[in-house]
Amino acid sequence: MAQALGGAVVWLRRAWRDLGEDAGPTTAVWLFGLGALTIALGLVDVWGPGRGVAPAWHLVPLAVGCAAMTVRRRRPGFTLGVATVVFIADAILGGSFAVTLVLFDAIYAAERFGGTRLRRSVHLAAGVIVVGIVLASVRGGNELRDVLALGLQTGGLLGLPIWWASSVRQAAELAAAAEERARLEIERAESLERLAAAERTSAVEAERTRMARDLHDAVAGEVSAVVIHAEAALAAPPDHERDRAALTAVRAGGLAALAEMRTLIEILRARESDDDPDEQRTTPPRLTQDLPALLGGAVAVRVTGEASLQEHGLPRAVDQTAYRIVQECLTNVAKHGASPQAELSLTVDAATLEIDVSNRARPGVPTATGGHGVIGMNERATPLGGTVTAGIADDGGTWVVRARLPLPPADVRSRT
Repeated sequence: MAQALGGAVVWLRRAWRDLGEDAGPTTAVWLFGLGALTIALGLVDVWGPGRGVAPAWHLVPLAVGCAAMTVRRRRPGFTLGVATVVFIADAILGGSFAVTLVLFDAIYAAERFGGTRLRRSVHLAAGVIVVGIVLASVRGGNELRDVLALGLQTGGLLGLPIWWASSVRQAAELAAAAEERARLEIERAESLERLAAAERTSAVEAERTRMARDLHDAVAGEVSAVVIHAEAALAAPPDHERDRAALTAVRAGGLAALAEMRTLIEILRARESDDDPDEQRTTPPRLTQDLPALLGGAVAVRVTGEASLQEHGLPRAVDQTAYRIVQECLTNVAKHGASPQAELSLTVDAATLEIDVSNRARPGVPTATGGHGVIGMNERATPLGGTVTAGIADDGGTWVVRARLPLPPADVRSRT
């Protein structure tokens, strides 16, 4: 018993869901059952005195109309045609409330599922019928009150399903359009995310490839010097002092190569690109050599500590990385600063190169530091063991970028 009751509940839920989705067969079954109930209750002869037939005869046009309703979604024009014919036949028998509901639903289906041409035809036909009935009533000598009442009733009968179906269709179209917009927005956001990720990856890979080429050239030069000194020592007769000098030069060159290799191991990619040989022969810029040219850009820079920078020999990797960091900072000043003015402080001691770049921040600019510029500077500094931080200073109006790059021992630094 419980199982049968559960099955009935499931069937009712499915039928109610199908009815809400305008499913033809389910609507036809429900409407036939409701129509049969109205006929059994005696709701017949609603359009005038009948032909003296039994009420059960009204079930015939009701069944035909409900059968046509099973294809109301796919063939709304066919359903409306059949419903019109059975309505006329039922009216000849005196008319019934059940078949009127069939016509009502057929008009609804034509407006809800039909094309533009079918909907216009329904509107025109409804207007013609209402006007025709009103004129016929006037010619029949009815009073104005009766004419208006008949016109309103007929207009309500034909206009209500049209209005209802139009509202449902427009709501469905708006919902579908909103869903489509949401889908497009999701796809757009995913595309932008993939594009941003690809750009970040491309930028990082390009920078790593460039640095790997630079470090490769530097290490190759140091190793070549070691080989030359060793071959010279082996080619000459044994001599204590000369051999000791050669070994000293070999040691210094080896230490310099190891210092460069330490960075190379961190950032060297599995393979190098040979797409642009001319670019590989270009000497990368260095802070100690190319700072004046860098300061000749669009940003007015006040520099402190440049003399201290010139007094110390920087390793090639540190020198090139420092140049790129300062270059990125000045580029950001030109793009995002309140004015094209900045202060650059360079401090070098036995173990660290410190770079501070500050400028007035533009009001309203977010204080987050997750931009590509800061990420790129950290990508350059991290393989050297350095750090880069960026943010708003305590005064609330100054943007400060601080880079700390460790330096190798002085005897190794002199070789690079």
